[in-house]
Amino acid sequence: MFLAFQTTTLRFTFDDDNFALVQSNLESTGENVVVGGENVWAYNKFVNYDLFPSRSFPILVYFKETQTPEEFWNVGPGEQANSEEAIAKGAVPGQVHFFPAIGNTEDMIKGFEKHGCAKIE
Repeated sequence: MFLAFQTTTLRFTFDDDNFALVQSNLESTGENVVVGGENVWAYNKFVNYDLFPSRSFPILVYFKETQTPEEFWNVGPGEQANSEEAIAKGAVPGQVHFFPAIGNTEDMIKGFEKHGCAKIE
Protein backbone atom coordinates (compact mmCIF):
# COMPACT_ATOMS: atom_id res chain seq x y z
CA MET A 1 0.00 0.00 0.00
CA PHE A 2 2.83 2.41 0.90
CA LEU A 3 4.53 1.95 -2.49
CA ALA A 4 1.27 2.42 -4.34
CA PHE A 5 0.79 5.70 -2.48
CA GLN A 6 4.37 6.80 -3.24
CA THR A 7 4.00 5.92 -6.93
CA THR A 8 0.92 8.09 -7.33
CA THR A 9 2.05 11.07 -5.22
CA LEU A 10 5.79 11.50 -5.94
CA ARG A 11 7.94 12.03 -9.03
CA PHE A 12 11.65 12.24 -9.73
CA THR A 13 12.61 14.95 -12.19
CA PHE A 14 15.72 15.86 -14.15
CA ASP A 15 16.24 19.44 -15.28
CA ASP A 16 19.37 21.05 -16.72
CA ASP A 17 21.13 21.29 -13.34
CA ASN A 18 19.32 19.15 -10.76
CA PHE A 19 17.74 15.83 -9.85
CA ALA A 20 14.70 16.35 -7.61
CA LEU A 21 11.99 14.55 -5.68
CA VAL A 22 8.73 16.45 -6.18
CA GLN A 23 5.01 15.93 -5.69
CA SER A 24 3.05 14.53 -8.62
CA ASN A 25 1.86 18.09 -9.37
CA LEU A 26 5.61 19.02 -9.65
CA GLU A 27 5.55 21.18 -6.50
CA SER A 28 8.26 20.85 -3.85
CA THR A 29 8.02 18.08 -1.27
CA GLY A 30 9.41 20.52 1.29
CA GLU A 31 12.13 19.71 3.80
CA ASN A 32 13.92 16.36 3.69
CA VAL A 33 12.67 14.48 6.76
CA VAL A 34 16.12 13.10 7.65
CA VAL A 35 18.67 15.85 6.99
CA GLY A 36 16.59 18.95 6.19
CA GLY A 37 16.81 21.04 3.05
CA GLU A 38 14.84 20.65 -0.13
CA ASN A 39 14.89 17.32 -2.00
CA VAL A 40 16.89 18.77 -4.91
CA TRP A 41 20.46 17.73 -5.73
CA ALA A 42 22.85 19.28 -8.25
CA TYR A 43 24.40 16.82 -10.71
CA ASN A 44 27.87 18.26 -10.08
CA LYS A 45 27.51 17.17 -6.44
CA PHE A 46 26.76 13.52 -7.31
CA VAL A 47 29.40 10.98 -6.28
CA ASN A 48 27.68 7.94 -7.86
CA TYR A 49 24.44 6.03 -8.30
CA ASP A 50 23.27 2.43 -8.80
CA LEU A 51 20.26 0.11 -8.66
CA PHE A 52 20.02 -2.69 -6.10
CA PRO A 53 20.08 -5.61 -6.30
CA SER A 54 20.61 -5.08 -10.07
CA ARG A 55 19.57 -3.07 -13.10
CA SER A 56 17.52 -6.01 -14.38
CA PHE A 57 15.71 -6.39 -11.02
CA PRO A 58 15.65 -2.93 -9.42
CA ILE A 59 14.18 -2.68 -5.94
CA LEU A 60 16.15 0.27 -4.59
CA VAL A 61 17.75 3.27 -6.26
CA TYR A 62 20.91 4.52 -4.54
CA PHE A 63 22.87 7.71 -4.96
CA LYS A 64 25.54 9.52 -2.98
CA GLU A 65 26.09 13.28 -3.08
CA THR A 66 28.18 15.97 -1.39
CA GLN A 67 25.62 18.80 -1.43
CA THR A 68 24.10 17.88 1.95
CA PRO A 69 26.06 19.46 4.83
CA GLU A 70 28.88 17.13 5.90
CA GLU A 71 27.61 16.80 9.48
CA PHE A 72 24.76 14.63 8.11
CA TRP A 73 26.84 12.29 5.93
CA ASN A 74 27.08 9.58 8.60
CA VAL A 75 23.33 9.46 9.30
CA GLY A 76 21.75 6.05 8.61
CA PRO A 77 23.53 4.05 5.90
CA GLY A 78 26.13 6.82 5.57
CA GLU A 79 27.82 5.58 8.74
CA GLN A 80 28.99 2.42 6.97
CA ALA A 81 29.36 3.98 3.51
CA ASN A 82 31.70 6.67 4.92
CA SER A 83 33.56 4.49 7.42
CA GLU A 84 37.36 4.50 7.54
CA GLU A 85 37.28 0.99 6.02
CA ALA A 86 35.05 2.09 3.13
CA ILE A 87 37.18 5.16 2.44
CA ALA A 88 40.35 3.01 2.55
CA LYS A 89 38.77 0.77 -0.11
CA GLY A 90 38.18 3.77 -2.38
CA ALA A 91 34.74 5.05 -1.36
CA VAL A 92 34.21 8.78 -1.76
CA PRO A 93 32.59 10.44 1.27
CA GLY A 94 29.09 11.89 0.90
CA GLN A 95 25.43 11.67 1.86
CA VAL A 96 23.83 8.34 0.97
CA HIS A 97 20.26 8.12 -0.35
CA PHE A 98 18.13 5.03 -0.98
CA PHE A 99 14.59 5.07 -2.28
CA PRO A 100 12.18 2.47 -3.70
CA ALA A 101 12.43 1.96 -7.46
CA ILE A 102 8.88 3.23 -7.94
CA GLY A 103 9.27 4.79 -11.37
CA ASN A 104 10.69 3.80 -14.73
CA THR A 105 14.26 3.00 -13.71
CA GLU A 106 15.49 2.87 -17.31
CA ASP A 107 14.39 6.49 -17.75
CA MET A 108 16.07 7.33 -14.46
CA ILE A 109 19.35 5.73 -15.61
CA LYS A 110 19.14 7.67 -18.89
CA GLY A 111 18.70 10.87 -16.85
CA PHE A 112 21.72 10.11 -14.67
CA GLU A 113 23.83 9.22 -17.72
CA LYS A 114 22.71 12.30 -19.69
CA HIS A 115 23.86 14.54 -16.85
CA GLY A 116 27.21 12.82 -16.32
CA CYS A 117 26.48 11.11 -12.99
CA ALA A 118 28.93 8.29 -12.29
CA LYS A 119 27.69 4.75 -11.72
CA ILE A 120 29.22 2.57 -8.99
CA GLU A 121 31.91 0.42 -10.56
